[in-house]
Formats: sequence, C-alpha cells, structure tokens
Amino acid sequence: MPHPVRPRKILTAAVQFSKILAPNLWGWVGQHRGYGRAVVQASLAAALAFPLLGLAHGHFWPLLAITLVFSFFWSATLPLVDAATLVWAERTGRVYGRIRLWGSLGFIALSLGMGVLAAHSGMAVFLPAMTAFLLLGWWSSRHLPFPQEAAAQEERTPAPDFLRWLQDRRLWFFLLAGLLEQASHGAYYAFYSIDVERHGYSSGLVGLLWALAVLCEVGFFWFGDRWIRRMGLPVTFFLAFLLTVFRWGVIGWWPGLLWIVLVQSLHAASYGAFHLAAVRWVYGHFPPEVRSRGMALYASTVYGAGGALGALGAGWTWSHWGPSGTFFAAASVAFLGLLLLFAAPGGGSALEKPA
Repeated sequence: MPHPVRPRKILTAAVQFSKILAPNLWGWVGQHRGYGRAVVQASLAAALAFPLLGLAHGHFWPLLAITLVFSFFWSATLPLVDAATLVWAERTGRVYGRIRLWGSLGFIALSLGMGVLAAHSGMAVFLPAMTAFLLLGWWSSRHLPFPQEAAAQEERTPAPDFLRWLQDRRLWFFLLAGLLEQASHGAYYAFYSIDVERHGYSSGLVGLLWALAVLCEVGFFWFGDRWIRRMGLPVTFFLAFLLTVFRWGVIGWWPGLLWIVLVQSLHAASYGAFHLAAVRWVYGHFPPEVRSRGMALYASTVYGAGGALGALGAGWTWSHWGPSGTFFAAASVAFLGLLLLFAAPGGGSALEKPA
C-alpha cells in the first residue's frame, strides 16, 4: 500500500514542475501570438479546469491530470501580465509598483474572504467560490491594455533572436542569484507557521504575522519605484539580499517575539524590493519583441525552480537539522545569492544598466 503522504507530494511537485516549464512555452506564445490573446485564453482554460477537481472524487490520477492542466494554464498569466503592465506603465507614465500592490491586496482579501466563507458554509463552498473568482479574473483579462499583437509587429520587423540574449553571462548570474534568493524562502513558506506555534504562540498570532508581512510588502510596492529611481538597482538589490539574510538569521536564532515581529516587516525587502527591482532589470535587459519570453524565463527560473528547490531543501534540513538549522541554512543560501549577484561581469554597474 503506498504511503498516504506520497500522493500529496507528487501533486505539489506537479505544480512546481509546471511553474518551470509552462511560463517559457507561454512566453513564446506571447511573443508570436500576442500577450492579450495568450493571457485571455490561458485564464479561461484555468478557470474551466478548476471546477473539474470536484469530479475527481479524491482519485489520484484524475487529480494529477487536472492539477497539471490548471497549473499549466495558470502559470501563463503572471509573467505575461507583468510584461504587459510594465509596457503600459512606461507608455502612460503610471507607476508599476502601485499597480502590482493590488495583487497583494487581492491575496489578503481572498484569504480572509475564503476563511469567512469556509467557517460559515463549510469547505463545500471552496470550489464554487474559487471558480467564480477565476472566471472573474478571465473576464477582467479581456479588458487589460495589452500591447499591440505580436503578429502585427512581425509584419513590420522580424523578431530578434531570443538565443542571442541568452548568451549574456550577466543574465545567468542574475537568474541564479534570484533562484537562490527565492529558494531561501522555502523554509519560510513551509515551516514559519509551525515554528511560531512551536514557541507556544497561537494560530491567531501566526495569521497576524503573515498579514503584517503582506502589508509591509504592499507598502514597499507603493513607494518602491521612487526608491529605485533615487537609490538605483544595485543598492536596492544589495539591501534586499542583505536584509533577507538578516531576516532568516533572526528567525533561526529566535531572540524573542519583538524581534520576530520586527523582522516580519522585512518581507518588504525579501519579496517586495527584490521582485520590484528584478522585473525592472529583466524589462530593461530584453528588447520589446522578446520581453514576454524574458519575463517568462525569470518567472520559471526564480519562482519555479527556486520555489521547488527551496521547498525540497527546507524539508530535508527541517528533518535533519531542526528549525534553527533550517533558517540558518536559508540565510546562507540568500547570502550565496548576494555574492553571485555582485560577482557577475560588470558587478553593480551591470545591474544599473542591464541593456
């Protein structure tokens, strides 16, 4: 008889695998068929795949197939929408960070809303509510200000060779550093709640700590573009990585609740500042014709591969080195990412001028 935990691990691994593969394929679709068409079609497919989970009745193979289909299409949306948003913000003089913060606010609203619905009506409401939410996302995607369709652009000028841009060694130093930064979050996403409760605190406090982190992330998105213009990308990256190292080190040390509350605010650096600076760098590194593929490569490498390796590594260190060792290892991984980022050809100046 198979171990009961193994199917859950396989389903989780399937989601991570699709996050690595799917964005690159959808980036190619976005380049050749247009951002708008790709996002709208993928959003609709994801919305229609999700309610099928209710028909699987707990059987593993149908669950695996539906999970792969949903994740494959859903993975298309973030990098392509990010690329389109940056283009639109640049064209209209808007601020990208103040648009991006609505994703974080949506996360808070959805988490709280689903919690209230589940408490009032039970888990039977989960699939219908999430399906309605996904359909609303698809409807909204039809009205986003996407750039001109790539097919129309290709009639005027041929698209540049994407492989040529992959030969820049700075790109791979950057992606590997970002992968390590995101991988260091594996311990946080998997075990932070368990670690807080292990020290005798309630699940209610855990929820408040997570809410504080997301609110601080939102705060940085609000003024982060101004910060980057004033301080520059190298300083932003340096502080984001350094404060990430400090954050995980303090959690591993656990000097008291006050310190834990204070370093929870550093989610503004470890996620908010890093992501805002990273999408700016990727946006500047690739020309407009292949920018969707560049954003997809960033998403699949940093958040796909980084998230998968971080989760696997955190699981191993938690079982072998314990809670403190897990977060100290996460701090070491983030520090290695910092070293790699500034060891790239050109060092900090290459981060300031990516193109």
